[in-house]
Amino acid sequence: MAKVRLMTVSLPIIVQLPFPSQGDPDSRIEKYYSSYSKYYSQVISPIALSADDLWEAPLWIAHLDAAIGKDETQFEDLSLARFDVSECVDRLATATGSSRALFLFSPLAQNLSLATEVSRALLRLGHSCLLGGNMTSLADPTAFSAIYHGLARRGFLEQVFPKNGAGQLGKQEANFGYRPNYRHLARFANRVTLARLNASHGCLYGCTFCGDAWSRQLHVVSRGDLISEFEQIGEFFPSVRTIYIGDKTFGQSPEAVRNILSARPPGRYKFVVQTHILTLSEELLELMEEIGVSLVELGFESADSRVLRTMKKSGGQSYEYWLGRINSRGMAVALNLLGGLPEATVEGHMQTMKFIKSTADDVSLYNLYNFVPYPMAPIFAKVKDRIFDWNFSTWREDRPVVFHPYHQSVAEAWDQFIEMVTLCDELISQRLTLQKKTGVA
Repeated sequence: MAKVRLMTVSLPIIVQLPFPSQGDPDSRIEKYYSSYSKYYSQVISPIALSADDLWEAPLWIAHLDAAIGKDETQFEDLSLARFDVSECVDRLATATGSSRALFLFSPLAQNLSLATEVSRALLRLGHSCLLGGNMTSLADPTAFSAIYHGLARRGFLEQVFPKNGAGQLGKQEANFGYRPNYRHLARFANRVTLARLNASHGCLYGCTFCGDAWSRQLHVVSRGDLISEFEQIGEFFPSVRTIYIGDKTFGQSPEAVRNILSARPPGRYKFVVQTHILTLSEELLELMEEIGVSLVELGFESADSRVLRTMKKSGGQSYEYWLGRINSRGMAVALNLLGGLPEATVEGHMQTMKFIKSTADDVSLYNLYNFVPYPMAPIFAKVKDRIFDWNFSTWREDRPVVFHPYHQSVAEAWDQFIEMVTLCDELISQRLTLQKKTGVA
């Protein structure tokens, strides 16, 4: 546990930092997601993204704001700023006026180094900085006033910065004690395609590549809290008609499913959910249909059963069967595919490509990621000694892996990922062409 510095803070400011991936996206992946957006818009839900638009607003802001629980909390959105320390520092220093501020950062890997340097500069100006999120174990503790590990709950700032005496800081459980507050997200009202809420937090599965595997427990959001979130979404995002239910595995908790069913405004929204092959059942599909689910994201990762076993990703049910059953109820499917896995092989890649081709008629979209070894994922301990690039700005899901894979080179693993991206782009582009000719999706 890390000792914290004792101080009095008058103005909490939550900061959304920019990402390097915004400025230099890979052209092949960018092309794929252009096709993805067009097909999503025509088949799942109409969207009209411009250059400054986002798929969704940063929901973590609403949670952190509520956990802080202060009326004067500010939010500084630097998501469209240049990935530059001086520009970020200047904008944040200006936002404080003449007040001392506490800046709260929750970076991913690719902008942890930016958060670190921005924090150092703000500390020199007399401000305080608190780091949270999934990169805390790799952060430099001398660069921040304090580092908070775990999930924030109401009143956590009083624990981090006690008024009297030095505090101790440790991992917190998900007994939140608050309802998310969407007030700071109102500025995104006309810039997002969907809103997100959770019916549960955590996960009972133990897939080692997943950052939620550490929890191995499930915290269900109450029906009353869900009603409050639906009301806020309606108030702050009046034009949004699609809601992503952010449960890591939708359907693990029957109570969470029932709460969504009873709390949602009937007929107003389409829903997107993510689930696990072992969770699927005819009863769950029936409930999804009743809720109004339009798209089911199904974690697939790889067709290589050996690789999946090494990562404790359970199988045992036929993907082909359930793809057909989901489609039969009028819901579309997006497969989540993961490249660059440590144990991946050429043979496994060929199996995955074959599966993508053979199931193309039953899959509408593909969510494509190259593996990043986040420290909260259990697999991190296994690959840590194989990491050769500790420049966190290169730890990106759209870049080659930063560790040495077990059975091939980094370049070979990256070529395989791009081959998968190219195939998925071809499949979706073919559908768009056919749709244009026939008018049928």
